[in-house]
Amino acid sequence: MGFNNSHRPSKRLGQNFLLDQSIASEIVSSIRPSETDTVLEPGPGHGTLTRLLQEKAGKVVAVEKDPFLVRELRQTFKDHPNVIIVEGDVLKISPLPDFNKIVSTPPYYLSSKLALFLSKSKFDVAGIVFQKEFGERLLAEPGTKEYGRLTVSVRRRLSIEKIRGIPRTSFHPRPKVDSILLRLTLQEAVRKLNEPLFEEIVRGVFTQRRRVLKGALLHFLTKKLGRETGRMILSEITLPDVRVYQLSIAQLEDLSIQLDPRLTGRITPEE
Repeated sequence: MGFNNSHRPSKRLGQNFLLDQSIASEIVSSIRPSETDTVLEPGPGHGTLTRLLQEKAGKVVAVEKDPFLVRELRQTFKDHPNVIIVEGDVLKISPLPDFNKIVSTPPYYLSSKLALFLSKSKFDVAGIVFQKEFGERLLAEPGTKEYGRLTVSVRRRLSIEKIRGIPRTSFHPRPKVDSILLRLTLQEAVRKLNEPLFEEIVRGVFTQRRRVLKGALLHFLTKKLGRETGRMILSEITLPDVRVYQLSIAQLEDLSIQLDPRLTGRITPEE
């Protein structure tokens, strides 16, 4: 596929366009699009994935921020009524058109926001290309150095599976790092709890991720409520004897459930 030579990739928008057609086919195949599906594609670029999706999906909603690319895409797909080109930032458009599958090779700088956006969305399956290091953070297990707040926030709601690595040579301009294709699906069951409080606790204790949980939690409670109240609350709950970065998502949920009746009314969750 030849790119429009008059379009210079924008560093500000983090544009790196996929060149490799076989990898493009694998990315699209990772979500198994069919005629009954509406696929959301954030950041379609020059339409490499969009062309493949157009042939297989019932409808494609491609959301592009770059006005030059929007004009190019509308021209390219003007004879394909199942492709809708939306100009704007996928994270700011509200409401988005309905969709049930997602596929994207987003700019790296959007990775965290996009992962959190997906964790709060409803869909059947997503195939997303992330920077390799970022993808490894999402896949990380408790006790590893990559495991952190982001892992907990996203994996609490999403199941994530590695499909394949993607070399930096597959893109133009060539990024400095390799990428990874992940398949994401919604967790079947998410425990009901005080969501703002859970996020507050995770944010609070992970600022001291290598401390033993008891010390990190006392620090968090002391900052919020004073040392005396913090010590009193600690004496009333059961804690695993592990460091913060070794806590599983289930253990963090248990902690939140124990703290909820003791903190509700005392802490105003941060937005």
